[in-house]
This record gives sequence, structure tokens and C-alpha cells, in this order.
Amino acid sequence: MARHMTFHVGEFAQMTGVNKRTLHYYDSEGIFSPDSVESNGYRAYSSRQFYPFYMIRMFRDMGLDLSEIKEYMQGRTPEKFAQLLSEQEAWLNQEMAKLSRMKQIVANQRHILAKAREVKMDEVEEQEFADSRLVVSENLRQLCLREDWEAVERQFATHLRDVMEGEVLTGYTFGAMVSPEDFMRPGHEQMVSYYYVLTDKPWRQLSKNYRRQRKGGTYLVTYFAGDYMNTAASYERLRNYMKKHDWEPAGFAYEESLIEDMSTANAQEFITRIAVPVIERGR
Repeated sequence: MARHMTFHVGEFAQMTGVNKRTLHYYDSEGIFSPDSVESNGYRAYSSRQFYPFYMIRMFRDMGLDLSEIKEYMQGRTPEKFAQLLSEQEAWLNQEMAKLSRMKQIVANQRHILAKAREVKMDEVEEQEFADSRLVVSENLRQLCLREDWEAVERQFATHLRDVMEGEVLTGYTFGAMVSPEDFMRPGHEQMVSYYYVLTDKPWRQLSKNYRRQRKGGTYLVTYFAGDYMNTAASYERLRNYMKKHDWEPAGFAYEESLIEDMSTANAQEFITRIAVPVIERGR
């Protein structure tokens, strides 16, 4: 006669990779109980219970509360199982999107850090930029001109919150946009027009009110170390280069941090890039 495949608590626990206390707790709470009681009084699990147990553990790993699992197990039907699977599939899709975004953030941050090790400080280079997508703040220029720095900080905080809550951040640091009428005038280089963050998210997922395209083309790029607010010397370097090589600005300057507070506690180790789109003078 073929042996009926049953397992005592210790055996079932060992085979499923949990401790006996977990099985006793599941049993006492009515979540998952042994299949039968043997003639000698031992409570026994059957081989057909392996798969349901693994599913319960999987649902726990997917965030279901034990109370939810208990409610389902005590009134389960094929229809309820289909509904549960549908709900968990939707949850998994959300988690996968979240993990994909996190992976993208990590990859972009690693790329930025690697790039920071290769830059040449206090020089000017001509580089070709591709089109890129930005999410920008409200226009801040008038606040800066009035030197209402408290209002500027509030706008930045609002921009930061909107970007974080909208899951726009994809691993690039926040930056500032300065208009040509300001960065071409010595002493006006800190008159920020917008804060912005570069993003990899598609246009359709971004608010129309705050999305802006940074046009590709020729940019003059310079890097400097130290406090990212100390931009005057870098803009002077860019202005001198433009004058010498017959370039003129074709739009906003873009300031971005490569190394900032998350990378180091020493402000002298910060690295900031300033990029200015240019065209040949007189074009």
C-alpha cells in the first residue's frame, strides 16, 4: 500500500525553510493549519499543502497583511483567488516601475560621479549637447532682482517637493538657469531665472506648465570646485572665451552640480558645471 505523504510540523518546517514557531502561529491564527490529525494525535501536513504555503509566503513578501491573508484563506474561492491575483499583479507593476526608476537613479548617479573624476577644472571646452528634457520652477528672476532671497528659497522648496512627489527625479541633481542678460553682465551672475532638474521621463508624463526642452547644439562648458554659489570667475572665463573665439550666447546658462552635499561634506570638494549654448557672433 502506497504511503500517504504527510509531514509533521518539524518536517514541514524544514522542507519549506521556516521555523516551527511560524507554522504554530499560522495554525493558531487560522491562517494555515495542518491537513489532518493522525491516530497518535500528531498534527500532520499533506504534500498538497506545499504550494498553498509558498503562495501565502509570497503574498506576505508582496506586502499583504496576515489579517488579509487570513480573511482570504477562510473564505477562498476561485473567483476570490482571481481577484487577489489581479490586485497583486497591479501592485507588482507599481513596484517594478518604482524599482526601475531607482535603478535608473543609481545608474545616472554613478555616471555623474565617474564623469566628475575626468573633468578639467577652470578651463573652457566646446561640447556638443543633445536635446534634453527639463522640469523647471516658476520664474525667479524678479525675486532675485529684488533680493527677496526668502521667497527664492520658498520657490526652490516648492520645486523640490513637486519634483519628488511627481517622481520626476531620475538621478540628476538640481540646477539653475541664468539668462544671458545677467551672466553677460559682471556682478549679475547670481540672478537665477529658474531652478530645474534634468529628467529621463517622457514628455507625456511631465506637467506641460513646467516642462522645457534644452536644445542640443554647441555649448561652452567650464567646471569649478568649491561653493557652487561662487560662479563669478567661471562666467568671466566664459565671457572671455566667447569674445576671443567670436561666439555669443544663444540662451540660458545651465549650472549643475556633479559633486555636492550627497557626495561629500566638504564644500571645497564640490564640483559644478556651467554650460552655455553659443552661436557664431553675428549669425
